Amino acid sequence: MKLEDQGYSWWIAVIFVFGETAGSGLVALPNAILKLGLIPGSISLIFMCLIPLYTAILLGKNWLEMKSRWPEYSSHCRNPYPEMALKSIGPKMGFFTSSALNISTFGGGAVFSLLAAKTLAGVFGTSICWMLGLVGLILWPCVMLKSPMHFWQVSIVAAGSTLTAVILVLFGYFQDFETCQKESEYPGFDVSSFSSSIATILFAFGGHPCLPTIIHDMKNAEEYKKTFLISYLGLFLIYTPVSIIGYITYGDSLSDSIISSIQTDILRQSISILIAAHVFFSILIIVNPLLQASEQLFDVKQEFGIGRFLIRSVVFWTIIIIAGIVPNFGIFVSLVGGGTFSLLVLILPPLFSIGFETNFELLRLKKLPKLRLIFEILIIILGIWIMINSTWHSHSGVHQHQ
Repeated sequence: MKLEDQGYSWWIAVIFVFGETAGSGLVALPNAILKLGLIPGSISLIFMCLIPLYTAILLGKNWLEMKSRWPEYSSHCRNPYPEMALKSIGPKMGFFTSSALNISTFGGGAVFSLLAAKTLAGVFGTSICWMLGLVGLILWPCVMLKSPMHFWQVSIVAAGSTLTAVILVLFGYFQDFETCQKESEYPGFDVSSFSSSIATILFAFGGHPCLPTIIHDMKNAEEYKKTFLISYLGLFLIYTPVSIIGYITYGDSLSDSIISSIQTDILRQSISILIAAHVFFSILIIVNPLLQASEQLFDVKQEFGIGRFLIRSVVFWTIIIIAGIVPNFGIFVSLVGGGTFSLLVLILPPLFSIGFETNFELLRLKKLPKLRLIFEILIIILGIWIMINSTWHSHSGVHQHQ
Protein backbone atom coordinates (compact mmCIF):
# COMPACT_ATOMS: atom_id res chain seq x y z
CA MET A 1 0.00 0.00 0.00
CA LYS A 2 1.37 3.43 -0.93
CA LEU A 3 2.02 6.10 1.69
CA GLU A 4 -0.60 8.38 0.17
CA ASP A 5 -3.21 5.65 0.66
CA GLN A 6 -2.54 5.06 4.37
CA GLY A 7 -1.10 8.35 5.65
CA TYR A 8 2.37 9.34 6.80
CA SER A 9 4.20 8.71 10.07
CA TRP A 10 4.62 11.18 12.93
CA TRP A 11 8.18 12.09 11.90
CA ILE A 12 7.01 13.10 8.42
CA ALA A 13 4.31 15.18 10.16
CA VAL A 14 7.07 16.84 12.24
CA ILE A 15 8.90 17.77 9.05
CA PHE A 16 5.65 19.09 7.54
CA VAL A 17 4.97 21.34 10.55
CA PHE A 18 8.59 22.49 10.67
CA GLY A 19 8.85 23.01 6.92
CA GLU A 20 5.56 24.88 6.61
CA THR A 21 6.34 27.28 9.46
CA ALA A 22 10.05 28.06 9.57
CA GLY A 23 10.86 30.21 6.50
CA SER A 24 9.21 33.54 7.23
CA GLY A 25 10.15 33.48 10.92
CA LEU A 26 13.78 32.85 10.07
CA VAL A 27 14.15 36.10 8.13
CA ALA A 28 11.69 38.38 9.97
CA LEU A 29 12.30 37.61 13.66
CA PRO A 30 15.56 39.58 14.22
CA ASN A 31 13.80 42.80 13.22
CA ALA A 32 10.93 42.01 15.62
CA ILE A 33 13.46 41.51 18.45
CA LEU A 34 15.08 44.84 17.49
CA LYS A 35 11.78 46.68 17.97
CA LEU A 36 11.05 44.94 21.28
CA GLY A 37 14.54 45.09 22.78
CA LEU A 38 16.71 42.17 23.88
CA ILE A 39 15.06 41.23 27.19
CA PRO A 40 11.38 41.86 26.22
CA GLY A 41 12.07 40.24 22.85
CA SER A 42 13.61 37.11 24.37
CA ILE A 43 10.73 36.73 26.83
CA SER A 44 8.21 37.24 24.02
CA LEU A 45 10.00 34.61 21.93
CA ILE A 46 9.63 32.03 24.72
CA PHE A 47 5.98 32.77 25.49
CA MET A 48 4.95 33.03 21.85
CA CYS A 49 6.46 29.59 21.29
CA LEU A 50 4.77 27.93 24.29
CA ILE A 51 1.30 29.42 23.74
CA PRO A 52 0.95 28.37 20.05
CA LEU A 53 2.33 24.95 21.04
CA TYR A 54 -0.47 24.64 23.61
CA THR A 55 -3.17 25.67 21.12
CA ALA A 56 -1.70 23.30 18.50
CA ILE A 57 -2.10 20.45 20.99
CA LEU A 58 -5.71 21.57 21.53
CA LEU A 59 -6.33 21.26 17.78
CA GLY A 60 -4.97 17.71 17.81
CA LYS A 61 -7.16 16.86 20.80
CA ASN A 62 -10.20 18.37 19.07
CA TRP A 63 -9.59 16.31 15.91
CA LEU A 64 -9.39 13.04 17.86
CA GLU A 65 -12.61 13.99 19.66
CA MET A 66 -14.32 14.47 16.29
CA LYS A 67 -13.08 11.13 14.97
CA SER A 68 -14.32 9.31 18.07
CA ARG A 69 -17.80 10.91 17.96
CA TRP A 70 -18.31 10.99 14.20
CA PRO A 71 -16.67 8.03 12.37
CA GLU A 72 -17.17 9.67 8.97
CA TYR A 73 -14.17 11.92 9.73
CA SER A 74 -11.89 8.88 9.50
CA SER A 75 -12.22 9.17 5.70
CA HIS A 76 -10.91 12.13 3.68
CA CYS A 77 -12.10 15.52 4.96
CA ARG A 78 -11.30 18.54 2.81
CA ASN A 79 -12.00 21.14 5.50
CA PRO A 80 -10.98 19.78 8.94
CA TYR A 81 -10.53 23.14 10.71
CA PRO A 82 -14.00 24.55 9.84
CA GLU A 83 -15.52 21.14 10.59
CA MET A 84 -14.17 21.46 14.14
CA ALA A 85 -16.03 24.76 14.44
CA LEU A 86 -19.21 23.23 13.05
CA LYS A 87 -19.22 20.28 15.45
CA SER A 88 -18.05 22.14 18.57
CA ILE A 89 -20.14 25.33 18.32
CA GLY A 90 -22.47 25.28 15.31
CA PRO A 91 -23.03 26.16 11.63
CA LYS A 92 -22.48 29.92 12.01
CA MET A 93 -19.11 29.37 13.66
CA GLY A 94 -18.30 26.84 10.93
CA PHE A 95 -18.92 29.47 8.26
CA PHE A 96 -17.00 32.13 10.20
CA THR A 97 -14.01 29.82 10.71
CA SER A 98 -14.02 28.79 7.06
CA SER A 99 -13.90 32.47 6.03
CA ALA A 100 -11.08 33.24 8.49
CA LEU A 101 -9.11 30.18 7.38
CA ASN A 102 -9.45 31.05 3.70
CA ILE A 103 -8.35 34.65 4.29
CA SER A 104 -5.40 33.52 6.41
CA THR A 105 -4.15 30.83 4.03
CA PHE A 106 -4.64 33.23 1.12
CA GLY A 107 -2.56 35.86 2.94
CA GLY A 108 0.01 33.29 4.07
CA GLY A 109 0.39 32.01 0.52
CA ALA A 110 0.89 35.58 -0.68
CA VAL A 111 3.50 36.23 2.04
CA PHE A 112 5.51 33.14 1.14
CA SER A 113 5.21 33.82 -2.60
CA LEU A 114 6.45 37.35 -1.94
CA LEU A 115 9.35 36.05 0.16
CA ALA A 116 10.39 33.59 -2.57
CA ALA A 117 10.22 36.30 -5.23
CA LYS A 118 12.06 38.86 -3.09
CA THR A 119 14.95 36.53 -2.26
CA LEU A 120 15.37 35.32 -5.84
CA ALA A 121 15.09 38.85 -7.23
CA GLY A 122 17.94 39.87 -4.93
CA VAL A 123 20.11 37.00 -6.18
CA PHE A 124 19.46 37.45 -9.90
CA GLY A 125 19.04 41.24 -9.96
CA THR A 126 15.53 41.26 -11.42
CA SER A 127 12.29 42.94 -10.34
CA ILE A 128 10.14 41.35 -7.63
CA CYS A 129 7.03 41.43 -9.84
CA TRP A 130 8.78 39.57 -12.67
CA MET A 131 10.08 36.97 -10.22
CA LEU A 132 6.59 36.54 -8.71
CA GLY A 133 5.35 35.51 -12.13
CA LEU A 134 8.16 32.97 -12.46
CA VAL A 135 7.39 31.55 -8.99
CA GLY A 136 3.79 31.14 -10.06
CA LEU A 137 4.69 29.35 -13.29
CA ILE A 138 6.97 26.87 -11.51
CA LEU A 139 4.49 26.07 -8.73
CA TRP A 140 1.36 26.01 -10.90
CA PRO A 141 1.53 22.29 -11.81
CA CYS A 142 2.44 21.34 -8.22
CA VAL A 143 -0.64 22.93 -6.61
CA MET A 144 -2.77 20.35 -8.44
CA LEU A 145 -1.63 17.63 -5.99
CA LYS A 146 -4.57 16.66 -3.78
CA SER A 147 -3.36 16.95 -0.15
CA PRO A 148 -0.13 16.85 1.95
CA MET A 149 0.01 13.05 1.91
CA HIS A 150 0.40 13.26 -1.88
CA PHE A 151 3.46 15.52 -1.73
CA TRP A 152 5.07 14.56 1.59
CA GLN A 153 8.52 14.35 -0.04
CA VAL A 154 8.71 18.12 -0.49
CA SER A 155 8.59 18.64 3.29
CA ILE A 156 11.97 16.91 3.61
CA VAL A 157 13.52 19.23 1.01
CA ALA A 158 11.94 22.29 2.67
CA ALA A 159 13.21 21.36 6.14
CA GLY A 160 16.68 20.49 4.83
CA SER A 161 16.92 23.82 3.02
CA THR A 162 15.95 25.69 6.19
CA LEU A 163 18.47 23.92 8.41
CA THR A 164 21.26 24.52 5.89
CA ALA A 165 20.25 28.19 5.66
CA VAL A 166 20.41 28.50 9.46
CA ILE A 167 23.97 27.13 9.50
CA LEU A 168 25.02 29.64 6.83
CA VAL A 169 23.26 32.53 8.61
CA LEU A 170 25.09 31.75 11.86
CA PHE A 171 28.37 31.47 9.96
CA GLY A 172 27.64 34.88 8.43
CA TYR A 173 27.06 36.31 11.92
CA PHE A 174 30.42 34.90 13.02
CA GLN A 175 32.19 36.56 10.10
CA ASP A 176 30.43 39.93 10.55
CA PHE A 177 30.41 40.15 14.35
CA GLU A 178 33.73 41.91 14.93
CA THR A 179 33.14 44.51 12.21
CA CYS A 180 29.40 45.15 12.59
CA GLN A 181 28.79 44.79 16.32
CA LYS A 182 31.02 47.71 17.35
CA GLU A 183 29.11 49.99 14.95
CA SER A 184 25.69 48.80 16.10
CA GLU A 185 23.25 50.80 18.18
CA TYR A 186 20.32 49.33 20.06
CA PRO A 187 17.18 51.47 20.23
CA GLY A 188 14.99 51.29 23.31
CA PHE A 189 11.68 49.53 23.64
CA ASP A 190 9.28 50.79 20.96
CA VAL A 191 5.74 50.82 22.38
CA SER A 192 4.16 51.71 19.03
CA SER A 193 5.67 48.61 17.39
CA PHE A 194 4.98 46.20 20.26
CA SER A 195 1.78 44.62 18.94
CA SER A 196 3.03 44.29 15.36
CA SER A 197 6.28 42.72 16.59
CA ILE A 198 4.34 40.22 18.71
CA ALA A 199 2.23 39.46 15.63
CA THR A 200 5.40 38.77 13.62
CA ILE A 201 6.60 36.33 16.30
CA LEU A 202 3.14 34.75 16.32
CA PHE A 203 3.34 34.29 12.56
CA ALA A 204 6.72 32.59 13.01
CA PHE A 205 5.24 29.95 15.33
CA GLY A 206 1.72 29.74 13.96
CA GLY A 207 1.32 26.96 11.44
CA HIS A 208 -2.19 26.38 12.78
CA PRO A 209 -4.21 27.01 9.60
CA CYS A 210 -2.56 23.89 8.11
CA LEU A 211 -2.21 21.78 11.28
CA PRO A 212 -5.63 20.05 11.13
CA THR A 213 -4.91 19.08 7.51
CA ILE A 214 -1.50 17.69 8.52
CA ILE A 215 -3.00 15.75 11.46
CA HIS A 216 -5.80 14.47 9.22
CA ASP A 217 -3.27 12.88 6.83
CA MET A 218 -1.25 11.13 9.58
CA LYS A 219 -1.26 7.35 9.75
CA ASN A 220 -1.85 7.57 13.52
CA ALA A 221 -3.31 10.93 14.58
CA GLU A 222 -2.95 9.97 18.26
CA GLU A 223 0.75 10.82 17.96
CA TYR A 224 -0.05 14.53 17.55
CA LYS A 225 1.44 15.56 20.92
CA LYS A 226 4.82 14.08 20.09
CA THR A 227 4.62 15.65 16.64
CA PHE A 228 3.95 19.16 17.93
CA LEU A 229 6.41 19.02 20.84
CA ILE A 230 9.31 18.04 18.59
CA SER A 231 8.27 20.49 15.85
CA TYR A 232 8.08 23.48 18.19
CA LEU A 233 11.28 22.54 19.99
CA GLY A 234 13.01 22.49 16.61
CA LEU A 235 11.54 25.87 15.66
CA PHE A 236 12.63 27.42 18.96
CA LEU A 237 16.14 26.03 18.64
CA ILE A 238 16.67 27.61 15.22
CA TYR A 239 14.76 30.86 15.84
CA THR A 240 16.55 31.77 19.08
CA PRO A 241 20.16 31.99 17.84
CA VAL A 242 19.17 33.49 14.49
CA SER A 243 17.10 36.26 16.11
CA ILE A 244 19.16 37.02 19.24
CA ILE A 245 22.65 36.82 17.71
CA GLY A 246 21.39 38.74 14.67
CA TYR A 247 20.09 41.49 16.95
CA ILE A 248 23.40 41.69 18.84
CA THR A 249 25.52 41.63 15.67
CA TYR A 250 23.70 44.20 13.52
CA GLY A 251 21.57 46.25 15.93
CA ASP A 252 19.66 49.09 14.31
CA SER A 253 21.03 48.29 10.84
CA LEU A 254 18.68 45.29 10.64
CA SER A 255 16.08 45.40 7.86
CA ASP A 256 12.85 43.43 7.36
CA SER A 257 14.88 40.43 6.18
CA ILE A 258 18.02 39.29 8.00
CA ILE A 259 19.50 38.08 4.71
CA SER A 260 20.22 41.62 3.50
CA SER A 261 22.22 42.38 6.68
CA ILE A 262 24.84 39.67 6.04
CA GLN A 263 27.93 41.28 4.48
CA THR A 264 29.44 38.41 2.47
CA ASP A 265 27.90 38.27 -1.02
CA ILE A 266 28.32 34.55 -1.61
CA LEU A 267 26.78 33.73 1.78
CA ARG A 268 23.91 36.14 1.21
CA GLN A 269 23.13 34.65 -2.18
CA SER A 270 23.43 31.06 -0.93
CA ILE A 271 21.07 31.75 1.98
CA SER A 272 18.64 33.46 -0.36
CA ILE A 273 18.56 30.45 -2.67
CA LEU A 274 18.05 28.05 0.26
CA ILE A 275 15.24 30.16 1.74
CA ALA A 276 13.65 30.41 -1.69
CA ALA A 277 13.83 26.60 -2.02
CA HIS A 278 12.20 26.20 1.39
CA VAL A 279 9.50 28.72 0.62
CA PHE A 280 8.76 27.21 -2.79
CA PHE A 281 7.68 23.96 -1.20
CA SER A 282 6.08 25.59 1.85
CA ILE A 283 3.66 27.43 -0.43
CA LEU A 284 2.23 24.06 -1.50
CA ILE A 285 1.49 23.17 2.15
CA ILE A 286 0.14 26.60 3.12
CA VAL A 287 -2.35 27.07 0.28
CA ASN A 288 -3.58 23.46 0.24
CA PRO A 289 -6.42 23.98 2.79
CA LEU A 290 -7.71 26.92 0.72
CA LEU A 291 -7.53 24.92 -2.51
CA GLN A 292 -9.40 21.97 -0.98
CA ALA A 293 -12.02 24.30 0.52
CA SER A 294 -12.53 25.94 -2.89
CA GLU A 295 -13.09 22.52 -4.46
CA GLN A 296 -15.62 21.65 -1.78
CA LEU A 297 -17.45 24.93 -2.33
CA PHE A 298 -17.90 24.14 -6.03
CA ASP A 299 -18.52 20.42 -5.41
CA VAL A 300 -15.49 19.33 -7.43
CA LYS A 301 -14.88 15.58 -7.38
CA GLN A 302 -11.97 14.16 -5.34
CA GLU A 303 -10.11 12.82 -8.40
CA PHE A 304 -8.04 15.07 -10.66
CA GLY A 305 -9.99 16.57 -13.55
CA ILE A 306 -10.89 19.80 -15.34
CA GLY A 307 -12.77 21.05 -12.26
CA ARG A 308 -9.72 20.84 -10.01
CA PHE A 309 -7.50 22.39 -12.68
CA LEU A 310 -9.76 25.40 -13.21
CA ILE A 311 -10.60 26.09 -9.55
CA ARG A 312 -7.04 25.71 -8.29
CA SER A 313 -5.61 27.75 -11.17
CA VAL A 314 -7.92 30.70 -10.49
CA VAL A 315 -7.28 30.66 -6.72
CA PHE A 316 -3.52 30.23 -7.03
CA TRP A 317 -2.98 32.98 -9.62
CA THR A 318 -5.15 35.35 -7.60
CA ILE A 319 -2.76 34.79 -4.67
CA ILE A 320 0.24 35.58 -6.88
CA ILE A 321 -1.34 38.79 -8.20
CA ILE A 322 -2.31 40.03 -4.72
CA ALA A 323 1.24 39.32 -3.47
CA GLY A 324 2.51 41.94 -5.91
CA ILE A 325 0.22 44.68 -4.56
CA VAL A 326 1.90 45.01 -1.13
CA PRO A 327 5.62 44.50 -1.84
CA ASN A 328 6.78 45.40 1.71
CA PHE A 329 7.36 42.02 3.35
CA GLY A 330 7.43 43.26 6.97
CA ILE A 331 4.08 45.05 6.69
CA PHE A 332 2.46 42.03 5.02
CA VAL A 333 3.69 39.62 7.74
CA SER A 334 2.33 41.85 10.51
CA LEU A 335 -0.96 42.37 8.69
CA VAL A 336 -1.56 38.64 8.22
CA GLY A 337 -0.19 37.74 11.66
CA GLY A 338 -2.33 40.26 13.46
CA GLY A 339 -5.57 39.68 11.58
CA THR A 340 -7.23 36.35 10.94
CA PHE A 341 -4.05 34.53 11.94
CA SER A 342 -4.62 35.48 15.59
CA LEU A 343 -8.07 33.94 15.39
CA LEU A 344 -6.79 30.62 14.07
CA VAL A 345 -3.75 30.37 16.36
CA LEU A 346 -4.93 31.83 19.67
CA ILE A 347 -8.69 32.35 19.82
CA LEU A 348 -10.46 29.47 18.09
CA PRO A 349 -8.56 26.36 19.36
CA PRO A 350 -9.46 27.02 23.05
CA LEU A 351 -13.03 27.94 22.10
CA PHE A 352 -13.49 24.68 20.20
CA SER A 353 -11.97 22.66 23.04
CA ILE A 354 -14.32 24.23 25.58
CA GLY A 355 -17.23 23.72 23.18
CA PHE A 356 -16.52 20.00 22.75
CA GLU A 357 -16.24 19.45 26.50
CA THR A 358 -19.08 21.63 27.80
CA ASN A 359 -21.28 22.72 24.89
CA PHE A 360 -20.99 26.09 26.71
CA GLU A 361 -23.46 24.95 29.38
CA LEU A 362 -22.87 26.74 32.69
CA LEU A 363 -23.00 23.63 34.88
CA ARG A 364 -20.48 21.80 32.68
CA LEU A 365 -18.25 24.89 32.46
CA LYS A 366 -18.04 24.94 36.26
CA LYS A 367 -16.63 21.40 36.20
CA LEU A 368 -13.64 22.39 34.05
CA PRO A 369 -10.35 22.85 35.98
CA LYS A 370 -10.29 26.52 37.01
CA LEU A 371 -6.63 27.16 36.22
CA ARG A 372 -7.01 25.68 32.75
CA LEU A 373 -10.17 27.71 32.06
CA ILE A 374 -8.49 30.94 33.22
CA PHE A 375 -5.39 30.19 31.13
CA GLU A 376 -7.42 29.54 27.99
CA ILE A 377 -9.51 32.69 28.53
CA LEU A 378 -6.28 34.70 28.86
CA ILE A 379 -5.03 33.19 25.57
CA ILE A 380 -8.28 34.26 23.89
CA ILE A 381 -7.93 37.80 25.31
CA LEU A 382 -4.31 37.95 24.09
CA GLY A 383 -5.44 36.88 20.63
CA ILE A 384 -8.13 39.58 20.50
CA TRP A 385 -5.65 42.23 21.63
CA ILE A 386 -3.04 41.23 19.03
CA MET A 387 -5.68 41.06 16.32
CA ILE A 388 -7.03 44.55 16.98
CA ASN A 389 -3.76 46.40 17.67
CA SER A 390 -1.44 44.92 15.09
CA THR A 391 -4.05 45.02 12.34
CA TRP A 392 -4.57 48.72 13.03
CA HIS A 393 -0.83 49.50 13.02
CA SER A 394 -0.19 47.37 9.94
CA HIS A 395 -3.09 48.99 8.09
CA SER A 396 -1.53 52.38 8.83
CA GLY A 397 1.83 51.05 7.61
CA VAL A 398 0.35 49.98 4.28
CA HIS A 399 -1.04 53.49 3.71
CA GLN A 400 2.28 55.11 4.66
CA HIS A 401 4.14 52.78 2.27
CA GLN A 402 1.79 53.74 -0.53
